[in-house]
Amino acid sequence: AAVKNLYQAAAPVSSRDAQERARMTPQLLRQVMLKVVGNQSLLDAAPLEPVLQNAEQYLQQYEYQRTNIAAADLTRPDQLSLKLSFDPAAVNAAISDLQLPLWGKVRPDVLVWAVVEKDQQQRLLGLETAGQGVFKPLAQAADARGLPILMPLMDLQDQSALSVEDIRQLNQAAINQASARYGADIVLIARVTLANTGEAQIEWQASGKNLAHQWQSQGSLQQALQSGMGQLADKMALKYSPLADNSSPAQRLKLQISNVLDYADFNRLMSYLRQLDLITDIRVENLGSQQLDLDIAFRGSETILQRTLTVGNLLAEDNSFSGNEARQYRLIP
Repeated sequence: AAVKNLYQAAAPVSSRDAQERARMTPQLLRQVMLKVVGNQSLLDAAPLEPVLQNAEQYLQQYEYQRTNIAAADLTRPDQLSLKLSFDPAAVNAAISDLQLPLWGKVRPDVLVWAVVEKDQQQRLLGLETAGQGVFKPLAQAADARGLPILMPLMDLQDQSALSVEDIRQLNQAAINQASARYGADIVLIARVTLANTGEAQIEWQASGKNLAHQWQSQGSLQQALQSGMGQLADKMALKYSPLADNSSPAQRLKLQISNVLDYADFNRLMSYLRQLDLITDIRVENLGSQQLDLDIAFRGSETILQRTLTVGNLLAEDNSFSGNEARQYRLIP
């Protein structure tokens, strides 16, 4: 999925005062840099101060929004928020100068199966059934780290395929079967235990292409969700974001892609490849009978490129035909 708002960040403010906006700009630029880099530890270790001191030169646009705060008694006023949009090219250049990774906007999408337990009651969240008290902070935590998430519908098909107990017991066969209809690259399990004090304990499991990881987070519900999604983003970024190396020229690689049957297939494939930030040039060498030969230039490692090409269930590695040095893939219908 292509991440929306990758170069935007927002935070609550007390007024529309220009001085407060100026104070918030470095903080929000850092949030954007975290989304683009992907990994918290790498960003923390970088010398960011010169960039943040000149944060306003990266700013493109600002706006103020009033956001409804969900509350049971419906008496809380709307929250005033400042939303800043930064120049993508300028931010990318600053990150590259710091020799940090640039994780492109096309990222593995994450299907979230979440079970919430409170007062000995358990429920499996879905797109239509998730209360704003859980779904909203989950969506905000994912957006803050640039992760595209999907919530299951929890319609009759999902309800018959997966139960709360399947999630609690990590029944992988049932989880995989229920997840297949969504075609997500990563399946994320969140087992949330809520205390009456508002504290949350969350057990996480992520599985998918090039990723298998388990971890825990705790704190308030918002803190636990932010911490958990942050750890997932850290792991995914290490798998999918190429390290910048301005001293090395772009590498070239030949791709041989089968099952390209018509112009619609060709257009679908080329549109996807042109979205990938790590690919800098695409040359069509041959379009034969159901086969497309490409010569591409890319930055970063070939391993990262291979992982990225298989994201989105569009291309699958295919070793059934050989005879040249090209990397071989099959276009998935």
